[in-house]
Amino acid sequence: MGGYNTGWTRLRTRPACQDTWRYKSSPCFRDDHRWRSIQLPVTRSGPDGPFVSVVIPMFNGGAWIREALASVAMQTHAVYECIVVDDGSTDQGPAIVREMQRVGDLPLNLIAIEHAGASIARNTGIEAASGHFIALLDVDDVWWPRKLEYQIEMIQTTKAIMCTTAYALFHSDSRKVRGVVSARRPDKALRRWLALEGNGLGISSTAIFRRSEIERLEGFDSRASIGEDLEFTLRMQEVGELVTDRRVLVGVRTHEGQAHRHFGNLATNIERLYEQIPIERLGLPYASRCRSNLDAHVGYSLLIRGHGVEAARRLAKVLQRDPCRLVTLPAYALGRRLARRSRGWFLKVPIY
Repeated sequence: MGGYNTGWTRLRTRPACQDTWRYKSSPCFRDDHRWRSIQLPVTRSGPDGPFVSVVIPMFNGGAWIREALASVAMQTHAVYECIVVDDGSTDQGPAIVREMQRVGDLPLNLIAIEHAGASIARNTGIEAASGHFIALLDVDDVWWPRKLEYQIEMIQTTKAIMCTTAYALFHSDSRKVRGVVSARRPDKALRRWLALEGNGLGISSTAIFRRSEIERLEGFDSRASIGEDLEFTLRMQEVGELVTDRRVLVGVRTHEGQAHRHFGNLATNIERLYEQIPIERLGLPYASRCRSNLDAHVGYSLLIRGHGVEAARRLAKVLQRDPCRLVTLPAYALGRRLARRSRGWFLKVPIY
């Protein structure tokens, strides 16, 4: 994997105030029959582009893949190809994709591999893609119809190599919005994400990037099952400029099966990432803060689960290194939750 600079690239953001309607009138993330009722103009790709390839890794995503593909099909910017990489699914997901290949207008390509994890599945799709731009989407998430249109406009205007968006978190069963994540200062958001003090950028469903630039990297880190999106974003911002559109253009589903809920894997992968950078290159005080936050996060998680001895060992390391993190980490977590909820409430994000 590529190296990392000690400085932080200033990432640009599109001001939210330019599109005050975006929260109140977004007809996004509807059931299939509601999708078909939305009539929006489609921006076609010219002979020289921009062609967009969509990559969706799928492992036992049969419950969600139809809705994800419906949101891709409704894009106002034409999709050149949609590549679904079946990561060894054992459910009905592949059959649903083949059915939509037969009856739908979306240019679908189903690639089957043995189960190897989301990183390898994404890399497989990226290698197979032929569009000028590559957009990522998780099998359990959905897009607002003008997501690609707005991102293509922004990425071409700014000459950035990658563009992300704000996203709404919604409950899988109730469909109620649990909050909105929007980065006002993307450079600061990335730094806090690395320190476990901020929300992620959700690039596995929000990001679109230039294929010419991704070829300069080695794709997603296949050694990581959690945090691979963070590692990938760090390497991308060393290659060029990243921008974000603060409009809510993605719906991120929350459910119990999500990988980031397995805190043991989180600790292992984040520790590996800190060694890989290495984190000390970003400053010794910052490195101490990151490692203390990780120990505090794991320690509190172990304590909640009743593993008192191991929790005490982790929390003791925080006391020795940076004791204030025992207070600031849960305070940041509470602040994030309140901020997400307040955005979802005051900005009138619809219940999908």
